[in-house]
Amino acid sequence: MMDGEFLIKNIVLYNKNKDSTKYDILTGEGRIIKVSPSGEITHAGSSIDGGGLVAIPGMIDIHIHGAGGSDSLDGTSEAFHAISRTLATLGTTSFLSAMVVRPGGKNPHLRTAARCTGTDLGGATLLGSYVEGPFINPEKRGGILPDSITSPSARILEEIIEEAAGTLKMMVVAPEIPGITEMIDRLRDKDIIAAFGHSDAGYEETLQGFQAGISHVTHLFNAMRPIHHRDPGPLPAIFGHPGVTVELIGDTHHIHPGLFKMVWNLKGSANIACITDGISGMGLPEGTYTYNNKKYTSKDGLARYLDGTFIGSTTGLGSIVKKFMKYTGCSFPEAIDTVTIAPARILGINDRKGSIEEGKDADIVIIDRDFNIKYAIIAGKTVYQN
Repeated sequence: MMDGEFLIKNIVLYNKNKDSTKYDILTGEGRIIKVSPSGEITHAGSSIDGGGLVAIPGMIDIHIHGAGGSDSLDGTSEAFHAISRTLATLGTTSFLSAMVVRPGGKNPHLRTAARCTGTDLGGATLLGSYVEGPFINPEKRGGILPDSITSPSARILEEIIEEAAGTLKMMVVAPEIPGITEMIDRLRDKDIIAAFGHSDAGYEETLQGFQAGISHVTHLFNAMRPIHHRDPGPLPAIFGHPGVTVELIGDTHHIHPGLFKMVWNLKGSANIACITDGISGMGLPEGTYTYNNKKYTSKDGLARYLDGTFIGSTTGLGSIVKKFMKYTGCSFPEAIDTVTIAPARILGINDRKGSIEEGKDADIVIIDRDFNIKYAIIAGKTVYQN
């Protein structure tokens, strides 16, 4: 028997939810060892009985700024611990830490995130950093402050890459900004995903960005031009490019739910990653909090500055999955894919995360039929139980 073997008994697998068969999942050394119909695995060690609850892969949020009263910009290991523990209670087992940087200034949060990446934070695993900017269009900055935006600069980019110490996974860029192609080339050289976002690009400029190497779109519809029949903007280019993946903030505030089905029909679950774009108010009661040294309110799962500007969501990823399924009409497994295997593929980690398969990381969430989180298991260890 492997050290730390753990058996999850009598559960329904999310992708076989129409099958009455119950399954057992044996884990050990942080991995899934075996998945079999219940009763076939002999195990005398630690176990839990799922009682017919549903097991889904651990959810992956590739775009979240904070949770539990803490934010990546706090720049402390305590902040990342708080975010990690809060996310586990919401069924998220791994995440990218979204953040902004101050060009030419000190960015201790990048270095702290690097030190915390891949370590035991008591909850969800930090996979790396996701930087919004600084090479974006000020006209579409949204909640990003002006001192976190600058013109493309090889020196500044290298400083960011160096401070992230190999943990920068994605950077948002605006393809219409002069000099951006060199930045995209450098990101690709370092295996960092270049994402379209906070951009005022038109149709042709967006296509040029894809040709240059942009492969992903940050928070679709938000901080970009809408569609117009004589000035189509970026959206037709995004929907018409099969190789481009997109993020969807599915809280029904950032995007009208009537658009969910259109995105689903045009992109499909393989190319959609539902995200929270969550900030520090996630997991906290509704109220007034501070982000980026500015006050904001958290109400009905939405965070906005006092002037009404949207800055992020406080809706958990599980609730977003429920809404996505409701408004697209997709199946339960297809909705789960948008927060598991799809983000794993985007990050290139689908060989170890994103599905319940033998040999993969033992990141498993057990839920009831109403999507209430009952257990969060990360690397074979139960980190949350309700």
